[in-house]
Amino acid sequence: MNLWRRLLFACGQLGIMGLARFFFSWIVKYPEVEPDGYFYSWFVRAGDQLAALLSSSSAESLPQSLGRTFLFSATLIGTTVFAFRIFDGVTDPLAGGLSEAWVRRGRQRRTLLWGSFLLPPLGLALIFMPTHAMLPSLRWGLLVTGMFVFFVGYTFYAIPYWTLIEDYAQGDVKERTLLSNLLGVGVFAAVAVVALLSPKAIEAWGYGVAALVFAAPCALLMILPYFAAPPERADAPPVIHDPDAPGLWIMIKRAFAHRRFVAVLFLFAGSQMSFTFFTSAGPFIAEKLLGGSTGDVSLLMAPFLGTAFLGFFGVPWLSRRLGWEKAVVLASLLLGLVYAGSAGLGYGVIGGPWTTAMLCFGCGGPMAAVLLGLEGEAISSCATDSDGGGSVSVYFGVFNFVIKGLNGLAIFLGGILADAARGEWGNTAVRLMAFSAGGMLVVGVVGYFLVRPRDAAPAAAVKVA
Repeated sequence: MNLWRRLLFACGQLGIMGLARFFFSWIVKYPEVEPDGYFYSWFVRAGDQLAALLSSSSAESLPQSLGRTFLFSATLIGTTVFAFRIFDGVTDPLAGGLSEAWVRRGRQRRTLLWGSFLLPPLGLALIFMPTHAMLPSLRWGLLVTGMFVFFVGYTFYAIPYWTLIEDYAQGDVKERTLLSNLLGVGVFAAVAVVALLSPKAIEAWGYGVAALVFAAPCALLMILPYFAAPPERADAPPVIHDPDAPGLWIMIKRAFAHRRFVAVLFLFAGSQMSFTFFTSAGPFIAEKLLGGSTGDVSLLMAPFLGTAFLGFFGVPWLSRRLGWEKAVVLASLLLGLVYAGSAGLGYGVIGGPWTTAMLCFGCGGPMAAVLLGLEGEAISSCATDSDGGGSVSVYFGVFNFVIKGLNGLAIFLGGILADAARGEWGNTAVRLMAFSAGGMLVVGVVGYFLVRPRDAAPAAAVKVA
């Protein structure tokens, strides 16, 4: 693949992850929106003023009281997301089976992108559409419908798209590592865009308009990987697509029986949960521990993302040097220390409190780059070792099934701590968010060592002449 094709391939990850990061960054904070945003209509204001006059109250006091009325309970939001993540996870193996069946019938996997690329942007727009001007039943209807469209669309887009790593690499291990790394770059590019631009967009226009502003370009980016397909190599090893392959349920059972794959699931479950948890904690760290505003989240994320982007340049080298398994284990432990250490933010250890926080966040970037940059390679490698590459989509589906359920649990726990942070627990709950994110990574590493086969060494480093 040339540089242009690689860029087109990476655009899909930037698009889908831009939508996902917007959702996970703001879904816990969103219930706090006050009834004076962009969509707060003039007739609602007129009704408030009339009610104030009839009750002999100050017309100015009523909107202030309404400002303390949340759109949704953060705990209920977390519970709803958790339930949808479980439902969404169940559809992941189905999407993997559909993808493999599609290819076995002689069709190109990339054509599946056309049927799904518009669903996640539409779902995101519906999720953040509710306002105080709407009846509670309408708010919940839009939220639940939006989550259904978003998560189903995410699944049926992401599984075929991620499997294109193996299709486009055509058996070239070096190319597979590079494409996997580009998926990680896409994640952090999406986090950068969301972290740097979404706070200002939300402050200026409100959640509804900001979601639309992000959804439209993401939809365009998500279809570009279709055009990244490289010319077929004459020396590419054939991928086995047995027309008499076992059914989906048997393939799923085989994946869960693959101990090396299950061990890898523990590693990345810890990293994905911690990343989701820590991203949700960002606005609370900025506001409650450091005394900033919602817009100041970008000051924390900038050094984290900057060092992560630099780290991506070294990920292919590290994978060749150590092997992807050893690299992921080491990065998980180091990032766990950084996340747990961020629980102590709010004090000026090096310079002022903000300087200390920015340095702390910056230390985590390179390790996060390793985890996200090697995730696709790890899953594809396990699937290829199992049956020659004929079930890569199913492995990605099983991986997402597990990860999405656990990410839903992370959002659920984050919602509980978010409510606690607004109540009696205050800053203690915010510190627990950060400490818990670090602990999730350590638990993942422990699970990896408990499960991985005793008679098999970690993936060997690739020797390059």
